[in-house]
Amino acid sequence: MNEEIRESEELGAVGSGRDTRGVTRWRRSLFLALPAGAAVAGMATAMVQGALAANLSLTSVPFTLSSRTVAAPTGIGAVMHTIDAGGAKGAAEVGIAQAGLDGLCVHATQSVNLPVVGSLGTWSLNISSPAAATPLTPDQLAAGEGLQARKLILDAQALKASKATLNASDTTPNVIGAAADGNGIKGAGINDGTAGQFGLDATGGRTTIESLKADANGATIAGAITLPNLAIDIAHGNTGC
Repeated sequence: MNEEIRESEELGAVGSGRDTRGVTRWRRSLFLALPAGAAVAGMATAMVQGALAANLSLTSVPFTLSSRTVAAPTGIGAVMHTIDAGGAKGAAEVGIAQAGLDGLCVHATQSVNLPVVGSLGTWSLNISSPAAATPLTPDQLAAGEGLQARKLILDAQALKASKATLNASDTTPNVIGAAADGNGIKGAGINDGTAGQFGLDATGGRTTIESLKADANGATIAGAITLPNLAIDIAHGNTGC
């Protein structure tokens, strides 16, 4: 009965010339928004699950990982290996036993196609924790300030920095061409290096990396990481952190 009265009042309003455009447009907008909202929600769930599963591993979706400054008190190790990224590809596995980071951004893009709705174009997923307002020094990061991650492992097809400092000493030198299964490299968190293969053992002292940008297919953190002001954002197009 109430619905019949409401419909009668709306018809009467039209007949009397009263403006009902607000009602009509609201219903039309809701009708159009429902499939779009469902599509975006489904896309968001799929992308977030794909990005966060297996410790930030997106082996079939390349992504970039960047940080203003990274300090590794016990250095880094690296080996060459093969990853499955929609087909076998060579990559560098970079291990950092303990990493202090001044900010972190993980940026991935993906073309989204949903049943019935069709193509939604390219979307970006950004996982970020902002850098400090006043840049943190390597000494501060090594002492425990900033974001702290234990056993950070990157599968990177390219790793760039504006500057990198690999400290060492006469008794604990950095070794280019070290055995990929050597103790130093294992100490950096890489336990799957192939015996006899090429490795970089730069665990002789602190490593500092400025303006890190890694084109990666996987990133794992064996221990806990604290991310102040964590943000997980989804944006249309190729939009970074």
